[in-house]
Amino acid sequence: MLSGNEIRQQFIDFFKNKGHNFVPSSSVVPTDDPTLLFTNAGMNQFKLYFLGLQDTPYKRAVNSQKCIRAGGKHNDLEEVGKDSYHHTFFEMLGNWSFGDYYKEDAIKWAWELLTEVWKLPKEKLHATVHHTDQEAYELWKTKTDINPDFITFHGDKDNFWEMGDTGPCGPCTEIHYDTGIEYCDKANDPNHKCIVNGDCHRYIELWNLVFMQFDRQADKSLVPLKHKFVDTGSGLERVCRVIQNKTSNYDTDLFSPIIDEISKITKHPYTDGEAGIAHRVIADHARCLCFAIADGGMPSNEGRGYVLRRILRRAARYGRLLNQNHPFLYQLADTIAKNFGDHFRELKDRLSYIKMVIKAEEERFNLTLDNGLHRFEEITSKLHNDTISGSDVFTLYDTYGFPPDLTQILAEEKQLKIDMDGFAIEMEKQKERARSSSNFKLALEDISWITLKDNTETEFVGYNTNQTDCFITKYSIDDEGKISLLLDKTPFYAESGGQVADKGRLFNETTEIIITNVQKYNDNYLHTGELVKGEINSLKYTAMIEDQYRLSIARNHTATHLLHAALRQVLGEHVQQKGSLVAATYLRFDFTHIQAMSAEEIEVVEDIVNNEVRNATNLTVEHMHIDQAKESGAMALFGEKYADDVRVVSVPGFSKELCGGTHLNNTGQIGYFKIISESSSASGIRRIEAVTGTNAELYVKQLKKELSSIAHLINSPEKKIYEKIEKMMAELKELQSEIESFKQKSAGDTITNLLNNAISFNNIKLIVAKVNVQNQDDLKTLGDKVKDKIGSGISVLACIIDDKVSIIVNVSKDLIKQYQAGKIVSKLSAIVGGKGGGRPDMAMAGGKLIDKLDELLVSAPKVIENM
Repeated sequence: MLSGNEIRQQFIDFFKNKGHNFVPSSSVVPTDDPTLLFTNAGMNQFKLYFLGLQDTPYKRAVNSQKCIRAGGKHNDLEEVGKDSYHHTFFEMLGNWSFGDYYKEDAIKWAWELLTEVWKLPKEKLHATVHHTDQEAYELWKTKTDINPDFITFHGDKDNFWEMGDTGPCGPCTEIHYDTGIEYCDKANDPNHKCIVNGDCHRYIELWNLVFMQFDRQADKSLVPLKHKFVDTGSGLERVCRVIQNKTSNYDTDLFSPIIDEISKITKHPYTDGEAGIAHRVIADHARCLCFAIADGGMPSNEGRGYVLRRILRRAARYGRLLNQNHPFLYQLADTIAKNFGDHFRELKDRLSYIKMVIKAEEERFNLTLDNGLHRFEEITSKLHNDTISGSDVFTLYDTYGFPPDLTQILAEEKQLKIDMDGFAIEMEKQKERARSSSNFKLALEDISWITLKDNTETEFVGYNTNQTDCFITKYSIDDEGKISLLLDKTPFYAESGGQVADKGRLFNETTEIIITNVQKYNDNYLHTGELVKGEINSLKYTAMIEDQYRLSIARNHTATHLLHAALRQVLGEHVQQKGSLVAATYLRFDFTHIQAMSAEEIEVVEDIVNNEVRNATNLTVEHMHIDQAKESGAMALFGEKYADDVRVVSVPGFSKELCGGTHLNNTGQIGYFKIISESSSASGIRRIEAVTGTNAELYVKQLKKELSSIAHLINSPEKKIYEKIEKMMAELKELQSEIESFKQKSAGDTITNLLNNAISFNNIKLIVAKVNVQNQDDLKTLGDKVKDKIGSGISVLACIIDDKVSIIVNVSKDLIKQYQAGKIVSKLSAIVGGKGGGRPDMAMAGGKLIDKLDELLVSAPKVIENM
């Protein structure tokens, strides 16, 4: 039986033998496409070729692309594990033609690979074509030996592919595999008929061949493309299932080693069906997390990081069903790296880091789960009826990772219900928000240009000079007077890689424009600014950057490289850059590290950097092939996409990184380096902010001023500030202890007085009283303490908080069949113009009529007695 790794390699080798270039999978965490949460299709990295915005370096390509579909409009997360084919992460095998071969070769080669290389039975293969694509239909009939009865026409929904609302699109032909009548899940429906693209599980789509031949216009019309493209995609997991003759993707060797390890760790053997959901969820999610983190993804509270956090927490929740109450997912990374690491080397290269991130996030989730349970208690304690609202169910799901079924179980334990219809509405709102933010648009396309010269790529000369002669090729002026420009040549560095853009001037004898920002779109540099003199013309201009502004940025950029190297020396090789901001006034550096740095570690890092500054080492800049750069020890960023030829910036003997930014000539130009803060940026990510040069000097001077002010404030010499503050803190601690003792005694006296003044009816102890507390939490705490002391009985406590009446009712468990707190508080709150409800044993409510509080207290015994 062919393994998954062998099937992947056979696909790649087959098309390499057909003249295709092997293109490695791009990062599953996109770095250059803000429209994508994750890479979700093989064509993502080729998008600019299809849009005609970049020339293709090859005519044919093949690869196996890492993909994640979870979040955004592709959000089936809650389905994963419940069936045999839903996944968060998957591999998309694909071959592409960029204006080279077209339908005939694509169809012939797909059939050849399926039937001659992989030996799939021809009688089980079906082909679908678009109802307008007679050409593809005839090619299937004449160029393959497929059963003609197995070629069927279908509409746009199944057989027409589009990149977006506008842009390249075209018909597609799909190849489906007939698994047999026994796989039909509608067999008990007398009206059901098994058909390709039907609604049962009998037919599996194996391969989609897209023929891009049109450009969809804004008015929905189709214009033929100048060049035609082929874009195919075949899910490796499905192909493995068919070739390995398995009933589920999870039974293939892409998953079975992971599931076996789960069974070993949890001591729960895997079985098919519902009993195996937990194993399937954990196996899928762990695989997804390993690939995403290896490519630079990080669980967090925003964007793709939020999706990864939800995936991890869902896996951890299912782990609890297998009695895994402590971190365990990270242990699966070894098996995943072993299974996939030969093809995807990043899994092995970053294994220790992957495990560190997952383990830290699991530990964090255990705390969050406890917080979620606390939030659940808060929600239920404030209920005015017996139903948890859909928005609250969604909050528990969205913020704390509670699936609705977990909330349902917790609610039932309290004799409560949940509003699933309301939850579904909130979920749809979230999906709509994701859909509306996922449209692909290019900023340059949204600008109404006035063209002065033929559009050419912008030549960047800013590494070697601070000014150059140039021409404006296009310009635009918006309603607010902001000018956008494209130049044929520029010294202005465009915002990129965390470094801010240069500022400066563009001028000639008649015109002057102040440039305030520069953005790079492919090979075009978009300059924005303000016209301060004359009018725009087609004459030659001088483009000049602000020297001192550039120098300040360069200080911080070179210092960032020194900081990175120093952190790896002090904290360890696991430190990797996760983000940065290189501005003129300061630098910000995010890096992988689980815990906060100690004061001593920060001081050592500063000393190492400043020592290198004093060494005044000359920097070197080299251009070389990416493989040569990595072999020479140059550091590359997680998930960053690099060209074949890269720029390497070195501080000889200390630092070596792939970098396209602007730098100093010598480390001594930094002057002085000072870390001003170290904090948490996200789970497993620390953030350092630092200043250099004159900004560092100003920072130290400001600290000295503040120190002098503090010394004056506490009436102490500067040298003895620490001893004075230490003495003051000890005195404060002693006073706080005395206050706490007084509060506890006072609370104890209050409870004793309440118990001593209890009344009795029907042999039931009843406390009704007005109390003096500061807030709702104090009221609830007092109610709990009275409940603990009263034994068997009922308590009604009321007070005024923020000009409103607040009420809490507690009923001991032996009485809740006769007297329910929720019903009692509902009747009492009506007296003060409010309403409320809650659990049978405890309920809270409020009202606006504070002048009715005494009436409430007088009425309470009779209200309870009449129930």
